[in-house]
Amino acid sequence: MRRVAVLLAAAACTSQPPALHDDPQSIAYRSRDKVPDAAAQKIAAEAVGDARRRPAWSEPNHVHAADGPIGDRSEKYLFGEVKLYLVEYETEPGKFREVDPKDDAVMAYADALFTVQQLQEWAQHYGISWDVKRGRNKGRVEAAGPDAAAQKLLAELSARASGITPQQAEQQRRKLDYKYRDRR
Repeated sequence: MRRVAVLLAAAACTSQPPALHDDPQSIAYRSRDKVPDAAAQKIAAEAVGDARRRPAWSEPNHVHAADGPIGDRSEKYLFGEVKLYLVEYETEPGKFREVDPKDDAVMAYADALFTVQQLQEWAQHYGISWDVKRGRNKGRVEAAGPDAAAQKLLAELSARASGITPQQAEQQRRKLDYKYRDRR
């Protein structure tokens, strides 16, 4: 029994962070190191609260854990993925509405900014560094903010949204959220 416990402890120390998907329609993220369970519980709860206060364009941000479920008192990697583009949606059974690609680009940029801001806040509060990825582009988010690669990822999304600023994206997000209010 003792030997099994030692082997499990050794395995826990050598586990790797989960892989990041390379979907150009989403931002994937993961903690660079294992996170104490107490912090994981708070982060997961904050993500749910943020999703209620600021509805996501496409899908809300759900935080997941690798190396054990949240609440098991052991350290774990955290990861998630935020779908940025809506493209189309069902307004009622059998009826679909296409999203104007320009509107979709603005909302994708706004949600990407919000996600990076969430990661930066969690980095500040809990001392966690994050890897981020969109398509083949990778970056890092630390307490000080996104690194150059993560900033480039955001700049590419801004360019797809006609080069708008973060402030303009958030202002337009409110209008577009209303325009497409039948998606909920």
